[in-house]
Amino acid sequence: MKITMVKKIKEDGKECKKCREVVQRLEQNNELQYINEILYADVNDPESAGCILAKKYAIDIAPFFVVEDAGKVTIYKTYMKLKKDIFNKEPDKKDIEIEEKRKPKVDPNEDLYWL
Repeated sequence: MKITMVKKIKEDGKECKKCREVVQRLEQNNELQYINEILYADVNDPESAGCILAKKYAIDIAPFFVVEDAGKVTIYKTYMKLKKDIFNKEPDKKDIEIEEKRKPKVDPNEDLYWL
């Protein structure tokens, strides 16, 4: 199984807040070790590896995860779903709080969107 995490790089060159929060949760839960590759979707570079993957799978939110297992590809738009399905763990209160911040807002220019 290969797990790729795609993180957003904003116009100012910094990682988006939600991406940093999810990485922090992965570290705290000792799950970052299962992430095989981290790619960046740089909003200033539509040809960045993360942007190419986002376009390929029609994803417009960050972070997201691409899980390849036995030739099958599954996209996870939320850390909670990845945690439950892949790590076989139930999300805790902090995980839920982070995902609540990711819910679509009226403004598509919010920090986590890039397309």
